[in-house]
Amino acid sequence: MSESILQEVRRAYVPKLPPVFAENGMNVTVVDGEITLPEFDTDKIQELFPNTCGLPIITFQAGANETHQVVNVGVILSGGQAPGGHNVIAGIFDGLKALNPDNKLYGFLGGPSGLIDNEYMELTTEIIDEYRNTGGFDMIRSGRTKLETEPDFDKVKINCDTLGVNAIVIIGGDDSNTN
Repeated sequence: MSESILQEVRRAYVPKLPPVFAENGMNVTVVDGEITLPEFDTDKIQELFPNTCGLPIITFQAGANETHQVVNVGVILSGGQAPGGHNVIAGIFDGLKALNPDNKLYGFLGGPSGLIDNEYMELTTEIIDEYRNTGGFDMIRSGRTKLETEPDFDKVKINCDTLGVNAIVIIGGDDSNTN
């Protein structure tokens, strides 16, 4: 089946990068800036958000051209459909491959349940390019499973250890990120 003109234009779109990334690729470094605090109710907000309140503003600057060790990353889509899911995954994939061509990205199928049930696929250039700029959450499907019990966490750890997964990226909203 042939693509429409709109599909051809969408597929050819290249998202714009901030200048520091456009000029330096992945050779950037993080710079901590000023600590940020709320203007009022600081104690209450720090109590509600103990892991994020009071963090510094971060910026990026050109860094050294380094060789990066191989990493394997897992990604899940969680929650309801959203328009940018595929491009978020494509951006993660592109970044990983730019750091080291041997890096791998595993998509856990059906959301958090894929982490528990060890249902995944390795995301390759061919798969990523098929979904690039198409929006949606179809590539690896989403789910609303909650990771809540010790046996769930134990299964996730075993499954990630087996694949050598160093990090998991959860793409979803606020409830998804309670996982």
